[in-house]
Amino acid sequence: MTWKSRLPLVVESAIPLSLCGALMDHVKNHTARPRTYQGVIDESLRKSEYVEIPTHLEEAVISHCAAHVRGHFEIAPKPIPTQPAVVYRYGPGVGFVAHHDEVTDIERERARTNGQPVVGGDLTLVVWLNTPDSYGGGELFFENPVQEIKPPCGTLVAFPATRDHIHGVRPITSGERVTLVVRIDAECL
Repeated sequence: MTWKSRLPLVVESAIPLSLCGALMDHVKNHTARPRTYQGVIDESLRKSEYVEIPTHLEEAVISHCAAHVRGHFEIAPKPIPTQPAVVYRYGPGVGFVAHHDEVTDIERERARTNGQPVVGGDLTLVVWLNTPDSYGGGELFFENPVQEIKPPCGTLVAFPATRDHIHGVRPITSGERVTLVVRIDAECL
């Protein structure tokens, strides 16, 4: 079995609460921008905002998650220095429709003119920065196999950024869901 066909990895307490707090502080002190879906802002498909994260915080997250990712996917995680990690904030309304994280030519082309970051890479790492009781709805779901996740703060969910890993975010019914998304490349061991 290759890393591309592995099921999602879920690790509670993958990053310390102090790092979650530092990331939340960064988000609170920076202006969020609306996030697109395939290069177009369409809140009927995705209603979220994002804040880019500085390199030192991204490196801290990756260092806490690397051993888990290495053990599950049997790869060496490699940061992608040309693209920022981002924190997504989802408020009440639409979450994010089912999609895959493989970058398409449409996204690359639209990113040249709309200022949105292209978030590519081999693996997607999602880290929860707030508690599940601070928002209603907002479960991360996978279509095959069917799975829904609404974990505690500091939890890592990692999965291959391929067309085989269709996932989305259930609509937020109250509060705000805050997650960090880091994309990394996979280097075979």
